[in-house]
Amino acid sequence: MPDDIRTRMNRPSHPLRRRPALLLLPALAACGTARPPHPAPAARGRVVLFRGLLNLFSTGIDVLAASLRQAGWSATTHNHSAWRGLADRTAAEARDGGLPRPLVVIGHSFGADAAILFTGRLGARGIATDLLVTFDPSWILAVPRGPRRVLNFHQDRDGYSRRLQPENGFDGTIENRLVNGHSHLSIEKDPALHRLVLDRLAVLDGARVAPARPPGATAGR
Repeated sequence: MPDDIRTRMNRPSHPLRRRPALLLLPALAACGTARPPHPAPAARGRVVLFRGLLNLFSTGIDVLAASLRQAGWSATTHNHSAWRGLADRTAAEARDGGLPRPLVVIGHSFGADAAILFTGRLGARGIATDLLVTFDPSWILAVPRGPRRVLNFHQDRDGYSRRLQPENGFDGTIENRLVNGHSHLSIEKDPALHRLVLDRLAVLDGARVAPARPPGATAGR
């Protein structure tokens, strides 16, 4: 082979000639790789909702929970009978520093009773609830230490007063609202009351309430 041909074959290409191709590599790689999804936004806070007897008579609680989730809250619905175990798991989250705030608890009928007992069990462990909302409680009408704010919607068509009163040691505020035109089985379905609850939660979200409590000396219920 002539020396001039051998010299051209063995001559290294100039690095400047390769640079345009190298600059295209990141662009080509981007074309073949999907853009990573944006991380899901953090929930605005935790909302625990309790249904009434047999999960049959509190369909408004499910509607309210759906509205809360749409508004960005971490909202879960439960049967009233699950309040003890759920309170213990929530207390464990709080001890580990993983409980989102604000913490809101909502219930209807037997679920309202469960919501009151749930917040009292947390309060006995030194864990405050930022807001407790009850729709026409059944039998539990005294609020123990635990919730900072209580909003109670009640009716009087059946002649039985469902106004809430503070129990010994309670140091929050209680607001009883008489709702006309509703029965025990319809009060939690009122869209106007749902909007009021959403408004109250928006105020809490803006304040990012997380009141501290000293540990309770007695065991929870």
